[in-house]
Amino acid sequence: MPVVGGLPPRNPRFVGREDLLSRLRTRLGTGPVVLLPSEDNPLGGTGRTQLATEYAHRYAETYDLVWWIPSEQAAGTRGALIGLAHRLGLPESGDINRTLAAVRDALSRGEPYRNWLIVFEDANRPEDINPYLPSGAGHVLVTSRNPRWSDEVAQAVQVGVFDRADSVDLLRRRAPELGVDAAGRLAERLGDVPMALELAAAVRAATGRSVDDYLARYDTRAAELAFPTPVRVAWGLAADELRAVSPAAYELLELCSFLSSAPISWRLLWGARTLPLSPELAPAVRVERRLKAALRLIGRYGLAELDPPGEHLLVHPLVRGMLGQELSSERHATLLATVRAMLAASDPGDPDDPATRSRYAELTPHLIHSDVLGADAEEVRQLVVNCVRYHFARGDYDSSRDLASAAVTRWRELLGETDTQTLLAAFHLGNALRAVGRTAEARTLNAQTLRAQREVLGGDDETTLATANSVGADLRIRGHFGQARQLDADNLVRYRRLFGESFPTALRCANNLAADLRLLGDFRGARTLDEQTLRHRQAIFADGHPEILSSRAELAFDLFGLGDYAAAAEIAVVRPGTVEQDHPFALWAARFAAMAARRRGLPSAVPLAESVVELSRRRFGEVHVESLAAVVSLANAVREAEDFDRAHQLLERAVVRYHSVLGDDHPFTLAAAAALAGVIRATGRYAEARRIDEEALSGLRRSVGPDHPFTMSCANGYASDLFGLGERQQGQQLAVDTWQRSRLIRGPEHPDTLACAWNAVLAGGDDEARHQVLAALLKAYGEEHPVPARVALGDRLETDLDLPPL
Repeated sequence: MPVVGGLPPRNPRFVGREDLLSRLRTRLGTGPVVLLPSEDNPLGGTGRTQLATEYAHRYAETYDLVWWIPSEQAAGTRGALIGLAHRLGLPESGDINRTLAAVRDALSRGEPYRNWLIVFEDANRPEDINPYLPSGAGHVLVTSRNPRWSDEVAQAVQVGVFDRADSVDLLRRRAPELGVDAAGRLAERLGDVPMALELAAAVRAATGRSVDDYLARYDTRAAELAFPTPVRVAWGLAADELRAVSPAAYELLELCSFLSSAPISWRLLWGARTLPLSPELAPAVRVERRLKAALRLIGRYGLAELDPPGEHLLVHPLVRGMLGQELSSERHATLLATVRAMLAASDPGDPDDPATRSRYAELTPHLIHSDVLGADAEEVRQLVVNCVRYHFARGDYDSSRDLASAAVTRWRELLGETDTQTLLAAFHLGNALRAVGRTAEARTLNAQTLRAQREVLGGDDETTLATANSVGADLRIRGHFGQARQLDADNLVRYRRLFGESFPTALRCANNLAADLRLLGDFRGARTLDEQTLRHRQAIFADGHPEILSSRAELAFDLFGLGDYAAAAEIAVVRPGTVEQDHPFALWAARFAAMAARRRGLPSAVPLAESVVELSRRRFGEVHVESLAAVVSLANAVREAEDFDRAHQLLERAVVRYHSVLGDDHPFTLAAAAALAGVIRATGRYAEARRIDEEALSGLRRSVGPDHPFTMSCANGYASDLFGLGERQQGQQLAVDTWQRSRLIRGPEHPDTLACAWNAVLAGGDDEARHQVLAALLKAYGEEHPVPARVALGDRLETDLDLPPL
């Protein structure tokens, strides 16, 4: 049996289509196939989805994997593909797009399934699914109403009406007592259109009407319409019958006309129970069993499909459209307001909580069709904001950006640029833009939003503070660490005054300020803040909470920066089972543990660093700043193991990517260049190393100042370049200056201060001075460590650098 996901139940009343099924089987062997309505029925109703479902069930045993993907909306497509990623055993990246690319590539390679069938249902924009179409030995089947499919994407197969024999067969399966002649008369009048036949059969089964009675009503109804099509007439008769037997069920169906073709959960409809409703509808939605009974009635009359458990209703797009055409403008406005309020009432809140995600997954497909962006009610607009955040929290940054962008555009028109919810949507749009790599746009938007919020809401408003935190992140990304520190320090004072020290958002702000201090090289200040934050988080969160892991990891980097490598390694340990090994905070902890292992001279440093690089690339991609920082740490470990060729390759590629991602003058770009110079210097190419170090040192002095750890590390290396080139006087001056700066900033016992001291006294000190530094290095590292051995050989010492999280 194949692995199956999302496939609708098989229709036990499916008939005919043998030629189409056979042709479909043949066509799929030569490439993707798209099922389209016939030219005589461009609006559909000819059973494309039923045909695709029957094909998938009939030939399922010939496949290893069958996966059904609802594709009316991009977010639904991505959600279904994420489910497929889990089934394929692929790790879920923090960015959904990388996971989806991994799904496509795994299917194309045939790993782990070679023979697969992927069905994209209701894909009406070819460009929406084109990025996800796999190649390889499997089959891709698409259903669509849009004729604009080129042969380069998929082969078009039109699905027309039934043959008369198939029409008769369908009607008689629903009513075995129906004679062939009577069934033929009914099929002829209905034009052999599958959807019309299904509606007629359902109405006859529900009401017991004879063929003659039904046809008489059919003719009367057709005469009332300007353009009577079989589907429209048959639908009208079914709707009339449902309205007569249950006004409440019909009104529920009317509400569904404002929702999408995605499954409509009974829980969503149940959300209307607290709203002012008509006397007919109110009793039905306020009691679960009555609501479910009404849904079953809708399905009984063929006006929608109900899944076997009775949990979800699916309304055909044609039915939605015909329902909408029946509404007066007043009725339309009333029902639309009810649907919007119903969606808002179903909002679970807290979109960052994984426990609410299944509820939001049921809500989000219906936002577009109900035009919630045009709602007047604040709670409906808050639903939109929460759905924007839901998409972001699950890593679907494209959907988050698209919805936020639409909200900002619409609300600026309706409410004004300085409306509080317009500004809130703009804040979330800035986050999404940054997440998809459009950092310049995010920075500009966030700055504009913050200025407006401060003017309209004041600096102490919670949303203003959230945007200020986001602006701080923009500053960090640009390398403006000092400005970020000023902004975050002001934010922290405000947060603590308004909410107290232990409030979660205040702790996140403290966390941000510690990040600024760490990036500025103030590891003592960062350690103090991180220790306070960790204590508070341990008091309010359960053990294993990701924010506790974040504090522990960042404290590990502080300790590493202070030269306490053993303590850094100890606190960086992640308890197994706490989070996935590729969780961002787990990756931080693992990288910092690898860094500590390197500084302690442990052979585990290289394999630990290699694992972090692999996991980081898998989660973030190769050009993400986290992946690049992991590569720099790996290169340091590899260089320490004297594999200079590999270290050079790693760093050369990382420097190029830093230039591309962060820019030429960013401190991280310059620091990575200084690390590359260190590898080049280790192979005796002092002139080449000098050229790189000279430029990097000048840039670092301008961007972060002469006392920053990056700058001191680069200066220490540059001094060694000068000694290697015979420029001993200038090299000695720089070595002594770097040593004195390190003593003042890092303290005399810091391992990097001792390395700078050794380099300073190696050429310019006396034997007693060298003996004192050697003794201090032995105390710091121990006799078995490689550093004392290098000192004994008279080598100059490197002070390699690692990059903190941005």
